[in-house]
Amino acid sequence: MTRVQPTAAARPAPRKERRRGTTLAAFVLGIPLAVAILCFIRFGPPRETVAVRYVKHPAEQIEVVMFCMALGALAAKLLAFRAERRACRMAIVPSWDGRAVPVAEAGKLLASLQRLSRRLQETLIVRRVRATLDFLCSRGSAAELDDQLRALADTDAVALEGSYGLIRVITWAVPILGFLGTVLGITTAISGVSPEVLEKALSTVTDGLAEAFDTTALALALTMLTMFLSFLVERAEQSVHDQVDRYVDRELAHRFERAGSEEGKYVDGLRRHAEVLLQAVDGLVQRQAKLWAQTIEEADRRRNDAEKRQQVLITETLEKALEHTIEAHDRQLAAQEKQVADHHAALLGQLQALAKSVGDTGNEQQASLAQVAAGIAAQVQALGQLQDSDKYLRRLQETLNQNLAALAGAGTFEQAIHSLTAAIHLMTARTATTPAGAASRIGPRPGAAA
Repeated sequence: MTRVQPTAAARPAPRKERRRGTTLAAFVLGIPLAVAILCFIRFGPPRETVAVRYVKHPAEQIEVVMFCMALGALAAKLLAFRAERRACRMAIVPSWDGRAVPVAEAGKLLASLQRLSRRLQETLIVRRVRATLDFLCSRGSAAELDDQLRALADTDAVALEGSYGLIRVITWAVPILGFLGTVLGITTAISGVSPEVLEKALSTVTDGLAEAFDTTALALALTMLTMFLSFLVERAEQSVHDQVDRYVDRELAHRFERAGSEEGKYVDGLRRHAEVLLQAVDGLVQRQAKLWAQTIEEADRRRNDAEKRQQVLITETLEKALEHTIEAHDRQLAAQEKQVADHHAALLGQLQALAKSVGDTGNEQQASLAQVAAGIAAQVQALGQLQDSDKYLRRLQETLNQNLAALAGAGTFEQAIHSLTAAIHLMTARTATTPAGAASRIGPRPGAAA
């Protein structure tokens, strides 16, 4: 005897439509949302902020699109979750009073489900109840109902796990895309590196490296956010599945009468074999999970080693380029220092020649000024002597005038003539002592004319 599997009529409705709806929502809601976010950041108020640097690279834009697709899929699942919660609060079948009823009552309960709304019939709890009642109606017995309920629960759990396939692919692909963008950015940044480029535009290399690591940073941030939101939505949907399991176990698992079976003695053996098989499958799954963990760990280790080698290579390349640049700068600086020293030496020689010329000219001018000063002093002395002679002549004229007046009053004309003659001789003698140049400058006096 084999384990009971859900029949074609008893199996729950396939989840392909819901998976298709989730995938469709990921494209219909996610892509327009991504375009709106990118346009808002590139052309809206955030274009002047640091946020715009995280959506410049094509890899970063694809990361945003995939993240928005995951948000669209999660939004569709949240809408379905609200409908499932409302359905779980409703009485799908009449409450069980604790007394076992014949299996024939399953047909009446199944007919009552047809009166529910189409939207309510598509919920998980109604599909589970309908599949259970279909099984009872097709078998006419509740002997294997427990196995059927477990099979239905397992099928729904597998369907729930499979509905997150697209979201898990996006969660896996976004970090890989970030690493790919980092590798491409590093390759682009160092592809044309040369000492001349580093000397003239070192910021080009650093900007390329910053852009390369920005893709990884954005990918890791979006992955963490996607995983967190997926965890919340999955927990919410899992709670709905738990409510459905409890409801079916409470209202249907023990509701119908179960007749004794002649094959009951084989059921325990089959159950034991099933338990052994489950244990073997569990061990196989654990070994497979361990193998996958080792594979992922080995891949992470290789990736870390490759990143370290790339970092060492980039560091060595930058160090060599910087050393070449520093050496070139040192040579240029030494040449400029030599040119400046030569220019200073030539300028100093010119200044010394100019100082010597200025000194010689100053000495000549000083000698000329000394001669001019001596001439001026002689002229001043002559002027002083002329002033003294002028004063003496004025006194002599006054004396003559007095003598003439006295002679006129006394009437002694001869005495006056003698006195005048003596005065003229005396004046002549005085005038002879005056320098010829000074006398020529003075000019004739009125007394001399007389």
